[in-house]
Amino acid sequence: MHRFMLVVMVLALFCTSGFAQNTSSPSAPSFSAVGQFSTTTNPNGTWSYGYTSTLGGPFNLYAIQGTTFFSNEIGWFGPFPNCCSPGSPLVVVTAAGPPQSLDVLPGDSGQLSVVRWTAPANGPWDIVGQFFGTGATSVDVHVLRNSSSIFDNVVNNSDAQPLGLTLRLKAGDTIDFAVGVGVDGSNSFDSTGFQAVISPHAYTFSTIDFPGATETRAFGVNDHGDVVGWYQDSAGNIHGFLLSKATFTSIDVPGATLTQARGINDAGRIVGLYTDNIGGGEHGFLLSRGSFTPIDFLPGGVHTDALGIDAEGDIVGSYDTGDITTSHGFMLKKGRFTSFDDPVAAPATTGAFGINPRSQIVGVFSDNSGASHGFLLSAGNFTTVDDPLGVTDTLAAGVNGPGQIVGNYFDSDGVSHGFLLSAGDYITVDVLGGIGTRARGINAAGQIVGFYREFPGGPFHGFLATPGAEGKP
Repeated sequence: MHRFMLVVMVLALFCTSGFAQNTSSPSAPSFSAVGQFSTTTNPNGTWSYGYTSTLGGPFNLYAIQGTTFFSNEIGWFGPFPNCCSPGSPLVVVTAAGPPQSLDVLPGDSGQLSVVRWTAPANGPWDIVGQFFGTGATSVDVHVLRNSSSIFDNVVNNSDAQPLGLTLRLKAGDTIDFAVGVGVDGSNSFDSTGFQAVISPHAYTFSTIDFPGATETRAFGVNDHGDVVGWYQDSAGNIHGFLLSKATFTSIDVPGATLTQARGINDAGRIVGLYTDNIGGGEHGFLLSRGSFTPIDFLPGGVHTDALGIDAEGDIVGSYDTGDITTSHGFMLKKGRFTSFDDPVAAPATTGAFGINPRSQIVGVFSDNSGASHGFLLSAGNFTTVDDPLGVTDTLAAGVNGPGQIVGNYFDSDGVSHGFLLSAGDYITVDVLGGIGTRARGINAAGQIVGFYREFPGGPFHGFLATPGAEGKP
């Protein structure tokens, strides 16, 4: 049943001392240095590629298109001779398959290679990304605002220098990501990986950590702002929780060895799953007015997870018939179960995660290659939900009354990012100061809950994202 709890590798991002920032917007798209890189047009929309002779000096656009002589990377080159490419400095990407990052090399004579982004509108913007070495790299790296440096560091060998910045910009302001030759003054072996996503700043985040817990994950939020999820105690035991009016309450099904709360409606009814203490079977539950009711799919369900509940008390989730690596979606309405599978899914790979007051259901399925995709089931029709920045997998986890969908996708490096799908636009939702963001629930006011890590392999923290906040000056 837990086939949809995807395990991914993550890259370290900048850890800030404050925690009130995000890369998302309900009204404007994100800008990806890698995803929007052009090998044919310079400038390309908000992005342009060039070099400066000194840090913050005049910006010169690259005019030479081509391919490196030995590595067959394609992109843009400067006018200075180079042994291994049409010129230097350069900004290139791999020509085979989707690029995972830009490859940036400074010039032989100390020129800085620059990826420039020009702000398309006034407002606060979030920048999340990193520079990283490729083995023998020795460079200096910078972020400049209107040619004035606001971030300076070095990258040696395979080091990484993550970025997490929030800036208030005017339309036409430039942000330069620059790579120089470093202290050795040579660009030999100085290929430097770079990636960044820039998005309008739109949320204020609050951490959700159950007191004394070693890990906390938030999954559901209702229109009153009540949040449910689960936490792990110091002994490694898993408990559900409710956070209501700044007060935490533990949720434990009597006799269970594990309890997770996954969804809550405006009446305060909570659904989730638990593991029994007999054979370790997995069962759904409904908690209403202090009483627990088991939920087991009938007929034929062996393991059942109740994962979402709407205002009418209709419940969705997943079940299997004995093989825990398989899954079918279900809806429980007025005491009757209905099973469903996405018609384009591989057999027994559908799971339902969320439902809204219009009985729209979201979840995830796997295709025949094993890749995961989100889905929306509305009025009997399935629509696939795939974030365009997702290279391998997308998961749809929550849907609110207005029809906004949240979930997460995985980029080319296997890093998880949250997303909001609103009026046809996919918006990245990433916690600045965190990595591996997963968005799991959304209410009618647009508040989003989920979880993230502060560093690779670290414990998860829950979050509540409230829209309408403004970024730092």
